[in-house]
Amino acid sequence: MAEAEQVPHRDDRAWPRRAAPLSLAVGLAAIAFGVALTASSAQALTSALCLLAGLLIGSSLVVVGMRRWLSGKGIPAVLGITSTVVAVAAWIFFRMTGMTGGGGALFAGLVGGLLLANVWAIQAARANRLR
Repeated sequence: MAEAEQVPHRDDRAWPRRAAPLSLAVGLAAIAFGVALTASSAQALTSALCLLAGLLIGSSLVVVGMRRWLSGKGIPAVLGITSTVVAVAAWIFFRMTGMTGGGGALFAGLVGGLLLANVWAIQAARANRLR
């Protein structure tokens, strides 16, 4: 029985040098912006749920894709399609509700979730390099 071909793990050289601190700063700023929008919204519960949904969707898309990519595999096309559909749906929701509705909080959550998960991905990639 032939051994499975070893796929090399990818490391953190795919990101610019200061990507992790910048992703962390912008991600936290996006979440703070979303919290501020939620606090000032007349529909605070809806905005809070939109912020949470954005965080969960944004971070899960990055984590699923990056785990595969870091292990040396490709990112599935369905993940790219899902990301595009989520972005378009968020844009439509934003246009319908405006900045002060749930749309702004949803966008802030998506950006925050994507960037905070990017920090995780950089750290995981750095661990691959150290192996």
